[in-house]
Amino acid sequence: MKVKWTAVIDDASGMVDSRHYARHIPGNGAEAALCMKPELSKKTKKKKAAHPTCKRFTDYIAVSGAILHDPERRAVWQAKYDEAKRKARKHGKFVQGRLCDYVRHEVSLALKEGREIE
Repeated sequence: MKVKWTAVIDDASGMVDSRHYARHIPGNGAEAALCMKPELSKKTKKKKAAHPTCKRFTDYIAVSGAILHDPERRAVWQAKYDEAKRKARKHGKFVQGRLCDYVRHEVSLALKEGREIE
C-alpha cells in the first residue's frame, strides 16, 4: 500500500506499529510503501539463510558493496555505467537507473556466468 511520507514516519524511524513499517519508494521521495514485518522463527531464518539462492545473493551483494566502497573501482564502474547509459539512449534500450543497481546487476550476471569481476 502506498502512503504519503510525513515527518511523523521520519520521527518513528519507519516503524508504524509492532507489525508494520514504512519504507521509501526508490525515486519517489513523497510516498512510502507500508509493509508488514515478517514473522519467522529462528529455525526458519537459519534454513532460509542456508539456501543456495540466498548464498549467491549474499555473495554478489558483498562484491557489489566492495566495488562501491572502493574509490578506484567505483570510478571504473561509473565510467562503464555512463557508457552504458549513453549507448542505451542511442539505441533506445534500458539501463538500471542508479549506479548501485547497475553494479549489482552486472556483478550478478558475471557470477552466474563465472566471469571475472574487475
